[in-house]
Amino acid sequence: MRKFHKSLLLEIPSGLLIIYAALWLGKLLSKASGELLPSSIMGMLLLTAALQLRWIKLTWVERTANQFVRWMSLLFVPISIGLVENIETLLQALPAMLLTCGLATLILLVAVGRFYQYWERRVQLKDDAEQHQGGAQ
Repeated sequence: MRKFHKSLLLEIPSGLLIIYAALWLGKLLSKASGELLPSSIMGMLLLTAALQLRWIKLTWVERTANQFVRWMSLLFVPISIGLVENIETLLQALPAMLLTCGLATLILLVAVGRFYQYWERRVQLKDDAEQHQGGAQ
């Protein structure tokens, strides 16, 4: 039990430090790029790249990230209260929001379907070429 607390006391602050360092670097990169993407997205991309390149071990940030995910719903409470307080504005914009969501979903489905067809065709051509080479030998 004592060992668990000791590792917890070290893992949470070090995980926080790594996550905030990624956020801080994301802010710098976002400003340098003319705010092409929000700083939080840049930070997440940097953290993901560092994890994929194994510059940062997953165990260093896993426990802290799990705590963030576990309590993430609390972060939406102020936003939800704000939406309820401005329900008339939300209702006025509802048709445009529904149309946007519908069109975005349709465009996404078509794009993913086209990409899948392209990918399947490419794999089929590759398989056919391999079979043709195998039959010629």
